[in-house]
Amino acid sequence: MRRLGPIITAVFAAALVALLAFGLTTQGASRALDEALAAGRQPAAPNVTRPLPVLNNAGGPTARLTQWRGGVIVVNFWASWCPPCAAEAPLLERAQRTLTADHAGTVVGITYKDITANALSSIKSFGLSYPNLRDINGSYAAGYGTDKIPETFVLNRQLHVVAISRGEITEQSWLTRAIVEAERT
Repeated sequence: MRRLGPIITAVFAAALVALLAFGLTTQGASRALDEALAAGRQPAAPNVTRPLPVLNNAGGPTARLTQWRGGVIVVNFWASWCPPCAAEAPLLERAQRTLTADHAGTVVGITYKDITANALSSIKSFGLSYPNLRDINGSYAAGYGTDKIPETFVLNRQLHVVAISRGEITEQSWLTRAIVEAERT
């Protein structure tokens, strides 16, 4: 019977560690940004100083969101293999034309776990004129609570999140309202 006590303790400890590991690995994406917005706060955008590889139109091998500070930034996480991303690309391109015409900002696409050649092909076929950066392993997106795509975040001139679309943007009106809100704050 004395030998049974340490065995039961070891089995219990192993089960506890396994349960903890399961809980940590199955947690969904963070919704801290969503919760802050719902509470009426405009949280600072994550990772704004972290450089990402440039795919097109950003003027260097890497870029940071801080280089667009002072203008509204529409951050869109997308991938070439994502049909909803392709469907919303024309809406984002229209937003880019409006933002640059007003000198008010830019759309910044961030490819999520995508292959560079495929992303570049999509940029060309969608006719995207806005800068696109590359999140190779998804760690940049994780700061935004993003693990599914497409997802879009509208940042004001101070790089605070003012609106979030989790999923495909299907209406230009949502994007227009979010940009107006970002310009006001």
